[in-house]
Amino acid sequence: MSDSQQQRSPYIIYNPVKVAKLHRLRKLMTLGARQAGLGEPVWLETTPEDPGTGQAAQAVAENAAVVVAAGGDGTVRAVAAALAGTDIPMALLPFGTGNLLGRNLKVPPDDMQEAVDIAFYGVESHVDIAWLRASDLEGGYEIPPEGSLIPETHQEMLMKKGHPIPADDEFAFLVVAGQGWDAQIMSGTRSDLKDKVGWGAYVVAGAQSLRSPRLKARVALDNGKQYAVAGRSILFANCPSLMMGVVLAPNAKLNDGKLDVALLEAKYGLIGWLDLFTKIGAQGLGISKDELPGTTGNIEFKQSSSVHSQVSKAHPIQVDGDTIGRGRTLDVRVDKQALLIRHG
Repeated sequence: MSDSQQQRSPYIIYNPVKVAKLHRLRKLMTLGARQAGLGEPVWLETTPEDPGTGQAAQAVAENAAVVVAAGGDGTVRAVAAALAGTDIPMALLPFGTGNLLGRNLKVPPDDMQEAVDIAFYGVESHVDIAWLRASDLEGGYEIPPEGSLIPETHQEMLMKKGHPIPADDEFAFLVVAGQGWDAQIMSGTRSDLKDKVGWGAYVVAGAQSLRSPRLKARVALDNGKQYAVAGRSILFANCPSLMMGVVLAPNAKLNDGKLDVALLEAKYGLIGWLDLFTKIGAQGLGISKDELPGTTGNIEFKQSSSVHSQVSKAHPIQVDGDTIGRGRTLDVRVDKQALLIRHG
């Protein structure tokens, strides 16, 4: 290892609200850095105003050896937004309730030592990052778009490399974005309940959201085709698995430059929801939805690298579990294999 490589340090961008036992994490990361021949770790704390994007841009400017996102899915999204297009590896230390990307990348949320080992010695792969723009949110953004948090100097660096620059109003996501019932669940999930009962908070919110209204939309894909759709949710999946190992989009891949655009439908009340949930659950067992009887609940897929969607009435919108507000018009795109990530 060269002297210049030895002088580089790991940067840990952590959410102080999510990270428990910070003193233990500091010891593990310091020991891991020394064993890997790196400099002392640099610790950067997230804030409500900047949940990790500006801090990650700082790490890039200071030539970090690896940038570690320690927190929930929001922290992961924010850090990834500034690492896209840089070839500085990103690692995860999952501390949230969802940990959606970590579960897809086999980074354990309940074994801190293993997650730290992966941060220093994990397999490296280039994965896609997706961006969503909601152009007509009612009442403004509930959280800041990651595109607005990227410093001008970082934008100039990306421009010199010929990498696309995120717009100020674009939100990053790595697992799934959606509009409708799924976003209603996220907006209805109480943070205090998540802290107390974990996944149970989503179950409670999901049950309360079963009567969410159907949405009607026109969806345009990158092949020029347009579809008139109606259902409970429109989802844009970059990964196959969601909460609790549920396989939503079995054909989705993190590195193919495509999103699996899914329409969830459930008719006739509880019977339709049970039919839909059965089909989603069966996908995790390798059983196609077409092999199961019943038409009251359904899930349909289209693949595209960019999507334009407009619904007739405003519905809630979420990115990787974070609600951003209510709106009608969405533009979603994929930045193919723009993020270098370490995984299990």
